[in-house]
Amino acid sequence: MKLFKTGSPESSVSWGYPEMVEAFTNGSTAFLLQDPEVIAVVKKSSLTAEQWNVAPNLVGPTGKAAWPMATAGWGVAESSKHKAEAVKLVQWLSGTPSTKFAKDNSLVPILKEAGEDEFFKSGPWAAYVTMTSEPETYISVEEPRGVAWWTEWMQRSEQDLQKVLLGKKTTAETLKGWDQFWTEKWKG
Repeated sequence: MKLFKTGSPESSVSWGYPEMVEAFTNGSTAFLLQDPEVIAVVKKSSLTAEQWNVAPNLVGPTGKAAWPMATAGWGVAESSKHKAEAVKLVQWLSGTPSTKFAKDNSLVPILKEAGEDEFFKSGPWAAYVTMTSEPETYISVEEPRGVAWWTEWMQRSEQDLQKVLLGKKTTAETLKGWDQFWTEKWKG
């Protein structure tokens, strides 16, 4: 709360991605919490490499941090008439070319050896190499985006966070409501 009240414009409570990035790159805010694709956007901004960087997620009192992470995934359909060729393509897509693809598209690479690439082990990508190489500290979690109620959750969580930041709801009330929401949804 203190950080929001002393370090952010009040309007930031309802900013979307473009406004968040613009505020960071123009100096209106001191930091930005975003996904890795923002690295390419910030690199193209007026900020110099000396003016910004990326840090690993903060750990909590347990010394651990949850890290919501998307993953690459390829598959071959059982009904494919060209399984052998499809498997070769998947192997190729999952190999060394995937590191170049990650570089070109501002993505966290899927191969461990990509962490030895100077591009990923220095500058803003180094934080991601740290997090992927320390799974006991940075625990990869998967958001259940495929459930029917995911959109409902995203809307509710955003509204609740705005209420907390504006002093219209307490953290305790919010967490209690979220616990009830998730418990009910998982029960089906």
